Amino acid sequence: MTLVFQQPGTEKLLEAIDGAALDASSGGGVFAFASKGGIDTFFARPNISAMLSNQRPFHLIVGIDAITNADALLCLSEKLVQFPGVLTVDVFYHAHPNSIFHPKFLWFRQGSDLRLVTGSGNLTLRGLGQISTSNPPSGNWEAFSVQSLIGASAATTNQRIDDWLTEQRNASKLCSLEDQRVRDRAMSNGRVRFLSVPAAIQQSAPTGVPTPAANAVPVDGIEFGTPEVLVREIPKNRSGQADVGRGALMEFFGYAGVAKNVYIQHVSLDNSLGSVDSIRLFVNESDNYRLELSAITELAYVIGENDNRMILVATKLDRRSFRCTILPVTNPDYNNVVALLGPLSPSRRLMREVRISPEELLAAWANVPTNLLPVDLLTPEP
Repeated sequence: MTLVFQQPGTEKLLEAIDGAALDASSGGGVFAFASKGGIDTFFARPNISAMLSNQRPFHLIVGIDAITNADALLCLSEKLVQFPGVLTVDVFYHAHPNSIFHPKFLWFRQGSDLRLVTGSGNLTLRGLGQISTSNPPSGNWEAFSVQSLIGASAATTNQRIDDWLTEQRNASKLCSLEDQRVRDRAMSNGRVRFLSVPAAIQQSAPTGVPTPAANAVPVDGIEFGTPEVLVREIPKNRSGQADVGRGALMEFFGYAGVAKNVYIQHVSLDNSLGSVDSIRLFVNESDNYRLELSAITELAYVIGENDNRMILVATKLDRRSFRCTILPVTNPDYNNVVALLGPLSPSRRLMREVRISPEELLAAWANVPTNLLPVDLLTPEP
């Protein structure tokens, strides 16, 4: 057995995993958390990629208690399409409120021999390790071991892994990426912004209670590029369609000319959560930049005074998951929100929109459904 300590700025865990995968006939991995950056980095490693390309099976299990968001789930869905029949992906889902799924280990089989990589790093960029010259360097402090087993010890450990997988599947804890409970948990995880805290945590003036720094970022330091909240008038279209315009579809929702799926979840004005829908982003032959939003079908399209229209308020949780609500002109808070859009355009054919921060939305709309907005957590996990 080899025990390895990984320092920030290095990728020793990633190198060890790729080394263990060399010439493996099959393998698998279990991680508590996963991010898109970690997933892409893992599957890009030459021995992992060669293993799958040569039709040698790999079984990946990821937890959904934290960190793992819609961006990660959709990335894994695309890996399944890339490696059909050879890659298997399950999500470990449980309903234990005081427990968390937290293992991190991989196994690679070569005939009857077995290689194990067991440690603390998750399937995230910082967990796997990052080559970095920044000061301070990126990445986590991690520890892991690498073991090569043969004979009876390999056979016994192989059987224990197989038995554990069977037990979890029989207990219905291994779920598909399409499971609605998995999607719901991923959307909740996407709301979280992880606070970067300086060495000396700022103290609040009157009480001295520690307060986190204001610079909260999503997993793997994602930069959205645009404010996280879209406020836009919706024209009258076919039932269930929301015309969001070219700019919003491309710059806010992330359509880049190639059809792709995103997750969208409706939040009612009483703060109730709807189902998580997988929505296909595309532009039809008529160059219509629209989203299919089932929540619109439940509302009568009413045009208010001064030609005011119903308003879509959408929040970007991560690069591929969004929550939204619809504000009709009859709502008591409508005038406060529509004021964010400014005056009508000279041509009323153009719908008004603005992209703002969650704080700006909350300042204008005190009764905003709180499930629409991100939350900040102080944690080193990503």
